[in-house]
Amino acid sequence: MTPTIVLRIKERTLTLKQLLQRLSIDPAWAAIERCKEDLTLVCWAESLGLAADASLLQAAVTRFRRANGLLSASQTNGWLADRGMNVDDLVDVIKPQVLRDIVGRYIITDDQVNRHFLDVAYEFDRAEISIIVVDDHGAAQELLFRVEEGADFHALAREFSKEAATARSGGYAGLFGRADLEPETAAAVFNAPVGTLLGPFDRKRAFSLIRVEGLYPAKLEDEVRDAIRKQLFQQELEAYRRSLDIHDKFWSLLSGG
Repeated sequence: MTPTIVLRIKERTLTLKQLLQRLSIDPAWAAIERCKEDLTLVCWAESLGLAADASLLQAAVTRFRRANGLLSASQTNGWLADRGMNVDDLVDVIKPQVLRDIVGRYIITDDQVNRHFLDVAYEFDRAEISIIVVDDHGAAQELLFRVEEGADFHALAREFSKEAATARSGGYAGLFGRADLEPETAAAVFNAPVGTLLGPFDRKRAFSLIRVEGLYPAKLEDEVRDAIRKQLFQQELEAYRRSLDIHDKFWSLLSGG
């Protein structure tokens, strides 16, 4: 029987059987956009002469098995058989994500990452804060005065803050990026010396005081470098995808056409 083609990009195809296999593993893997992106990655890698070697694919399969509690070969084979699959089918599903990293490191150079970091470093700044949240401005102002007069901020947070999760830890809230805070709050926090008490800030019918515990300007470390590389690569991937002639029959299959 001729397989039903659901998606075609260049010479690469996704069949209905493969789509159903993806669905049986994780519905998110069968989403139309995910399928198109995965097939685009395969085509792009081929056009660049790039391939995933066996060791990388095996490592990806091993991570998948561990994530799904498949600790033995027999467990894995049984799990796959229940979904009408074998190990080769699983490798085909996982391969695009391995290729993503390979193509990404080929397309996006370290120099590009370094230059982009200079433009967006502020996005990776982090502030460590503690917080007190109360119901009205007057109460917040009173607590501010008490701290300024020598009262311990963290003791007041445990006693008065209505935000239970942070109150238990003396108001400690952890690390935040600029985008995690309201613009007004972010501007104040990231421009204040460590140890500064800020506020009150209006927070959706509540009022907060924020103590700046630490400020950590962005550094181009591995985590930040990887995040920038992924961001730049996604832009390049979307541009490459727009250049392709993509034939899909998702909607016609769903409608019975």
